[in-house]
Amino acid sequence: MLWSIIATGTLALRNDMGAVVLIWFPIGIAVAAFHSISQRHWPKLIAVLFIAHVLTIGVYSGDIARTIAYATSNIMEAAVCAVINVRVLGSRTAVPRRLRHVIGLFGAAAASCLVGAIIAAPFESQIGSVNFARWFMSGMLSILIVTPLSLKLRAVVKRTLSGKRFILDRELVLALAACAALAIIALQAERVTLMPLLIAAMVAMAVRYGHSAIAMTMLTYTAVAMVFSIGGDSPAPFLKADIPQATQVLQSWMLTLLATALPVSAVLLKRDEMQAELVHANADLHDNLMLLNLAEQLTGLGRWRLDLVTREQHWSKRMYRLCNMPVDLPSDPGDVRSYLPEDGEGLFSQYRLHKKTRDPYSFDYIIPLDNGAERVLRLSVLNEFDDDGRRIAIFVVAMDVTEQIEREQALDFERGQAVRSAAEAHKLANTDSLTGLLNRRSTFARLDAMLDVAQSCNSPLSAIMFDIDHFKNVNDTYGHQTGDAVIRQIAELARKQARQGDLVGRIGGEEFVWLLPQLDVAHARKLAERLRQAVEVGVQGSSLPKVTISVGLAHYRWGDSQSELLERADRALYEAKKGGRNTVRRAA
Repeated sequence: MLWSIIATGTLALRNDMGAVVLIWFPIGIAVAAFHSISQRHWPKLIAVLFIAHVLTIGVYSGDIARTIAYATSNIMEAAVCAVINVRVLGSRTAVPRRLRHVIGLFGAAAASCLVGAIIAAPFESQIGSVNFARWFMSGMLSILIVTPLSLKLRAVVKRTLSGKRFILDRELVLALAACAALAIIALQAERVTLMPLLIAAMVAMAVRYGHSAIAMTMLTYTAVAMVFSIGGDSPAPFLKADIPQATQVLQSWMLTLLATALPVSAVLLKRDEMQAELVHANADLHDNLMLLNLAEQLTGLGRWRLDLVTREQHWSKRMYRLCNMPVDLPSDPGDVRSYLPEDGEGLFSQYRLHKKTRDPYSFDYIIPLDNGAERVLRLSVLNEFDDDGRRIAIFVVAMDVTEQIEREQALDFERGQAVRSAAEAHKLANTDSLTGLLNRRSTFARLDAMLDVAQSCNSPLSAIMFDIDHFKNVNDTYGHQTGDAVIRQIAELARKQARQGDLVGRIGGEEFVWLLPQLDVAHARKLAERLRQAVEVGVQGSSLPKVTISVGLAHYRWGDSQSELLERADRALYEAKKGGRNTVRRAA
């Protein structure tokens, strides 16, 4: 629909109002359409676009052969561009963030427009080199300008429809208005060229507002030029040239402008990513420094440094205390292995294991105390290297984390207890206590979610509603305990028949619902029949009375609400009851 509207308007501007169409807007809309839907639906899109082309262009052309040729040309152009774009960007929803992306998108636009122009050329009586170039560049400009704007507009509309408030950037609107005013002046000034000002404005818009502002600015320039051309005038009055030549010069200038601004935008996007990473890293560094300062104030840190060249070492008094060593030892106590657990083998083995590690590393070290308890030290280690890559020193900071680890262990235990309690409470709130199936409330909630998926993805969904035939007679004859056992047995049979991803819930006394996503109605009917037969046969060796079930089946129709789908399944269940029970009926 949008393509037809834009195409009709563009043709009206050209044919009825005499305007010069610098950009063939519909091709940009078509490429955006390919980017907007899954690739598996592209064949359907091609068929719909072909019909729209024939109906829209045929009104103005009147020549069926030319109309079909133009339709084929435009659709091939859009399809080729979309395929190459996906290969360049990695996915149909990605945006250009690197210079190679920008080059690839330019190449995709050029290749696809060349394909479209070659297909249509034999059917254009006055093609010529000038018209061919104008045709080619109008398509490229549309792909590079209209396509990103269409995708941006689509995203804004989707956010607005989802309930998010749309906020108009008034500053951007004013900036675009200023660009339009500048274009009006530049395109008319004859004595002095002001076109460099338009380039400067374009770069400024890219720097200030990002990638999408480039397309907006170019569209603004295009609109001004096309307004000038209404009535058969030149789109660039400042050029002393006929209309075809002026059009070609203006289109070439616009492509040059895009080739200048888009790489700048890609560089700015990369800069923003790096800036965000730097801000995040600085925030982490700040947090680490804050934690270190707090640790020094509250617990105290021990320090130790070993010079591997001179074998000199330095121990802080706090480090002696943490390692349960005499505090009257000198700062360089020499060999301290006799003071350490297992002669320090566990400690020095870590230093040997990380002898080539350049980044800081840490590990926990357990120190036995005189009272039989243990102290846990967290050692943070940094190796120092010389210019030749040889490790020349080891610097260690130690912190007592014994209480922290004990708190973490206690917290983990309490968290586990809380998780188990929450899981049990969740299970009780969402499952039927008699059968273990989902209860009525949870079943309906899950059905709503399945309906959302079915509607958004256009995927099948079936609902099977069944209940136990003559269940009151079972209760009256055998008692309620036996009746409950029968209900549990039916629930277990239904659970075994269900596929992975299906949902079986108990929504009433002897009434159940079985939801089957991603399954067409024919296969759903087979599963429903299989469940009926399983109940009829019963469980071998069971002492429970034999029962049967009646089954109603309904298939999701686009737009169905929960109540509409279940109401049709319930009516089918009623027909099964009415038809003699122990049977399956499908809703009309």
